[in-house]
Amino acid sequence: MSLSPEKIKYTPKPKPAFRWQMPSQIIKELSSDEICEACDSLKDAEIEKLKDENNKLKKLLAFWRSETHSLALKTALEAKAVPLEKMVSKVTSTPEGKESWDKAWKDQFAEWQELVKQGKMSKIKYYRLLNGIDQITLAKELGMAQPNISRIEKPGYNVPTKTLKKLATIFGVKMEDLIGN
Repeated sequence: MSLSPEKIKYTPKPKPAFRWQMPSQIIKELSSDEICEACDSLKDAEIEKLKDENNKLKKLLAFWRSETHSLALKTALEAKAVPLEKMVSKVTSTPEGKESWDKAWKDQFAEWQELVKQGKMSKIKYYRLLNGIDQITLAKELGMAQPNISRIEKPGYNVPTKTLKKLATIFGVKMEDLIGN
């Protein structure tokens, strides 16, 4: 005899534990093994339904991630880059913006000077940053590779005199300004 879910009903007890109650005629006709088998089949059916729902949700999540990625890529491809100069001119077009911009640069220069005093930044790097030149551009002007610029910017690195002369010309300073503390 097979047991259907309609024949089993759950009645909660006031105690924390609960107990399954079955109509008395079914209890007389079924053995405890058959009752356990019926409970297991109900549990297994519920687990399968949950697994199916979980798989559907995973597929839906993958779809939405793909759509979001596509939308982000499409937006990035359609967006027009705004030149930095244009952004700076817009920010500094008002007196408040100009004042904030000048204060930010003054604070930045002070921070760089402090790093030079502490020996955490070389004067070569300080002047490169002060002139708004990146390492790649400086390397091209000096006729060397960018990793060499990184090396000569390390505090305490002994820079060849020939390179110091070129750097002084590029930065518009005296050679002595690039060496020492």
